[in-house]
Amino acid sequence: MFTNQMRITGFASGLDTTSMIRDLMTAERAPLDKLFQQKEWLQWQRDAYRDVNLEIATFRNKADKLRFSSGFNGFSASSSDTSRALVAAQSNAVAGSYNLTINSLAEVAKIKTVNAIIKSDGTAAQATDKILAAGQTASFTIESLNGQASITITEDDTYSSLASKISSATDATTGISLGVRASFDATTSRFVLSSKEMGGNQKIVLTDTSAAGSTNVAGLITNGGSAAQSSGTATVAANVTGTYGEIVFDGTLIQNLKSNKVSVYGVDLTLLKADPVNTTTISVNSDTESIFANIKDFVESYNSLIDSFNTKIKEPKDRDYRPLTDAQREELSEKEAEKWDEKAKQGLLYNDQILRETLTKLRGSMYTPVAGIPNGQLRMLSELGIKSPYMSLDGKLEIDEAKLREAIANKPDEIEALFTSEDGIASRVYEEVNKAIDKLNKKAGGPQTSPNLDSSALGKSIAGIGQQMISWEDKLARIEERYWKQFTAMETALSKMNEQSNYITGMIG
Repeated sequence: MFTNQMRITGFASGLDTTSMIRDLMTAERAPLDKLFQQKEWLQWQRDAYRDVNLEIATFRNKADKLRFSSGFNGFSASSSDTSRALVAAQSNAVAGSYNLTINSLAEVAKIKTVNAIIKSDGTAAQATDKILAAGQTASFTIESLNGQASITITEDDTYSSLASKISSATDATTGISLGVRASFDATTSRFVLSSKEMGGNQKIVLTDTSAAGSTNVAGLITNGGSAAQSSGTATVAANVTGTYGEIVFDGTLIQNLKSNKVSVYGVDLTLLKADPVNTTTISVNSDTESIFANIKDFVESYNSLIDSFNTKIKEPKDRDYRPLTDAQREELSEKEAEKWDEKAKQGLLYNDQILRETLTKLRGSMYTPVAGIPNGQLRMLSELGIKSPYMSLDGKLEIDEAKLREAIANKPDEIEALFTSEDGIASRVYEEVNKAIDKLNKKAGGPQTSPNLDSSALGKSIAGIGQQMISWEDKLARIEERYWKQFTAMETALSKMNEQSNYITGMIG
């Protein structure tokens, strides 16, 4: 608080007024220092909860890899020529070598203007140029597998807007989209039209329906060059169809493909180039190591989380060490302050309910038999050689690697069901972890939550203490000003008394 009042510091009394007021204010600041320490502790605790949030999120990522069948694909595939085909093995693939011949690729029905479109002034057309002269109109029909539509061009239409009309065209009867893409390329001054789907049944037919003497826009789209006049009779300007893909895989002819991505015998093929003459060799090999690595990574991440939680829950708070105030920190060296902070931060999550409940739920998820799996099949992690050591108290797991590898090699489908089914290990662990993260977010906010947007329980408590501290700062400023007024008044009174005493002494003397 600013004041214009002049302060007199012991001139008449001889007292060290400044030191006395400082000592008095130290006592007065005790409630504020306590609030500061409470706020500091809550901020440390919030950070500790957010660190736990990150730890759990890391473990969740490990569980997520095992929630789906893709995490249990025990095979890998390779192509002898990746310029012709890319391959990937599914979990039901059969190891071996297969021959692939690509007779043809699936293609869309496509129209590309043969020559650049030239305007009446002899220059190449641009996307924003008008197609027709003022007062003119033209029309054509466009037909696809999905139906037929009539396109009308007015004097306001540009090459770009015509492309948009074609792309948005719908069948006149059903209202279904024709499924034709269209664009005008300003660099080449050409249209490109294509069906959205591939296959020999796809088609695009352009028929000029303009009145005699009008511009044959259908012909212009097809052939380019200078605009020709319509004869006034419906004339087909273009009639194109798509192409079916055709391959021979391991001696089996596969025809009428409407996509260049196809799955055969558990192998996903991405066809890139037709080559009826040459053969590509597809190799499918057993790859159980990736499954083993994913499961081991999951268990090790679980053990790391258990270790971390147990340490935090069991570490008690040392009540002899409270957060340092600024004044206290100034009295210590940097190393002393660091050691003090280390002690003061102990027990931030001692016996925390969220952590304890999460530990209990996770242990249950890991140890409980999976429901819905028939008797005689793998239903528990222990049957894979994953279990807690005898008399273990911390709940961590150990892996019998030989037993796990044997199970992966001999019972891959049962292991997949153990983790990925509705009540599977990975599925229920993922669910419990999400619940824990939600609780932590409500308690302390997410790891990246800004203080201004923190609506968590701890965030509200910290903000509330901050407001109390502001009020105390104002109150202490008033108290200090009051002390100064009191001491100044005392000094003024003593000064006057001394003057009177000196005057009387002078009169007597």
